[in-house]
Amino acid sequence: MIGIIGAMDIEVDGIKSEMQETEIKNIAGLDFVKGNLGGVETVVARCNPGKVNAAACAQIMALEYNPELIINPGVAGGIGEGVKIGDLIVGESCIQYDMDTSALGDPVGFISGLGVIEFPCAKETAAKIKAEAEKIYDGQVMDGIIVTGDKFVSDGEVCLKLKEQFGAKACEMESGAIAHVCYMNNIPFVALRSISDNANDDASVDYPTFAKAAAAKTVELINAVIDKI
Repeated sequence: MIGIIGAMDIEVDGIKSEMQETEIKNIAGLDFVKGNLGGVETVVARCNPGKVNAAACAQIMALEYNPELIINPGVAGGIGEGVKIGDLIVGESCIQYDMDTSALGDPVGFISGLGVIEFPCAKETAAKIKAEAEKIYDGQVMDGIIVTGDKFVSDGEVCLKLKEQFGAKACEMESGAIAHVCYMNNIPFVALRSISDNANDDASVDYPTFAKAAAAKTVELINAVIDKI
């Protein structure tokens, strides 16, 4: 069983449309669609944007379906001059940049109780996905750190700080929370972020224009790689 969680309809609808023998279960207001995708038993859910939504969805999926792997595809803002619209970031690890107990002496991003900052992605699975992505994406396909916070970032100065502080290549609102839940449940996790905007002052203009196309590429990738992982 492979679990797939996306924040928005455009990030999961293309996957659901390819599934066969589906059944839907609604839990806590979220639809979990279970079925067959490319010969692989799969469950797909839209969590809605934000860390709490993402974590709640991931924990329900973990308890109800016990997936062997959870993939979080979606769109994100790129960070740094080398990251362009249309690129794909295959997560090396995920960090919650807005977790901050530094007033107590902890480094920013430190998760109390677990004692970590970075939640690593499943390395071998990520490598397989990256190899397949290079056949699909016109832009660059690269490994990188993805940072998560409960804010749509459209400030270039904030992006620069995230790059300097964490080495981030992409920022968004869900993967760090899902990675956190997967870590606690010992479920391998991979985050995939297709770059839909530059996460700068023009993000509000760029995002509606490029998000749909970026998400479509990610859906194509999932459909192509599902039986290889």
